[in-house]
Amino acid sequence: MKIIFASKFYYRRGGLEAYMFKTKKLLEDNGHVVLPFSTNCHENLPSKYGQYFCDYIDLSSITKTDIAGNLKAVKNMFFNKDAYLKVKNYCEKEKPKILQGFGVTKHLSASIFKAAKECGLKTIMRLSDYALMCPNSTALDGADNLCTDFECFTNWSYRCLKKKCIKGSLLASIVGLLEVKGNKILNSYKKYVDHWIAPSMFIRDVFIKYYKIPEEKITYLPIFFDVTNIGVSHEDDGYILYAGRISKEKGIRVLLDAVGKEPAIKLRIAGTGPMDEEIRNFIRSKCLNNVEFLGFKEFDDLQSLIKKSKVVIVPSEWYENSPNIIAEAYAYGKPVIGSRIGGIPELIRDNITGLTFEPGNVDDLRAKIEYFQNNPDKVVEMGKNARRFVEQELTAKKHYEKLVEIYQRVIKS
Repeated sequence: MKIIFASKFYYRRGGLEAYMFKTKKLLEDNGHVVLPFSTNCHENLPSKYGQYFCDYIDLSSITKTDIAGNLKAVKNMFFNKDAYLKVKNYCEKEKPKILQGFGVTKHLSASIFKAAKECGLKTIMRLSDYALMCPNSTALDGADNLCTDFECFTNWSYRCLKKKCIKGSLLASIVGLLEVKGNKILNSYKKYVDHWIAPSMFIRDVFIKYYKIPEEKITYLPIFFDVTNIGVSHEDDGYILYAGRISKEKGIRVLLDAVGKEPAIKLRIAGTGPMDEEIRNFIRSKCLNNVEFLGFKEFDDLQSLIKKSKVVIVPSEWYENSPNIIAEAYAYGKPVIGSRIGGIPELIRDNITGLTFEPGNVDDLRAKIEYFQNNPDKVVEMGKNARRFVEQELTAKKHYEKLVEIYQRVIKS
């Protein structure tokens, strides 16, 4: 079967793209042909199908004075004509059966699904965040408070403008709000997407409740991690590891506050993001000699960091969907500490594969870290349980079978 994988970026930018590349390989290893479609962002990995990619527009121009660039960027959010034409040409030349979208909002738009439908393809969208209902994608406002009722989508609230939710910019927030409202009025995505994939039950329930996706049109499909060639790691260099985006919603400051008063706790931070410099300065100003900021790490280096860690930590403060790092940690037999929010508690079995804590609660997080520091036997026990969990519940085989079953069901519908 030929399938188009559409995403605004074609490089390992974050968890979304990491999952996409893993799934692409999984399908190809089972005889399918996966055709990438993306913008021609300069950071993209090389692809022989790059000729089909559409133009990339840097959305950071929206916060500046580039009027022409702003207008084109806004127009593309509702209907990217270049993407539409490129997908039509792609479909006519390559004859795929399905187009599956990953991160498509703001850059590619629903135009890619419209083009695919007009060419007779079935369309699927995997929900990785809340961009269809939240101008900021994370369900966090400009003051970093959770929007529990998605009011910018469900009613005519202007909270996004009042709080300047996007980059602290009123202009960018206006544009983001227009995208959400406009696509709701036009019904753009629901009109052209045949089926939806939810990586967590949490995000599935949210989209059924607020976005009004019929239950039969959205399928829960959790992440996976292939442990076939990965052995349990018995290494423990004594540090806890955070690996991910360096940004407020990820709970970085809470994590630093939790370990800052405990010099016996060693923390390593791997990743990059908008708070890079702020976090480096904080570590320096507070003389946190027990914290090491490693910056961005390539896949192999990250695996080595996980293998040598004591515990992996996911301290998110937003409705995290289904973090890949949890499955990666489990694969090496490492327990995980995670906040009780979004889809995280679905992956962490409390006191079995790890521990959970109240999001944003410094004392609760510190207590959970200290528990593992003081109980090395529990680190080993929960690590074994974690490995067993990924072997039984998050296998590549299960994921492949379920994904192909979704494809076949959608094709027949």
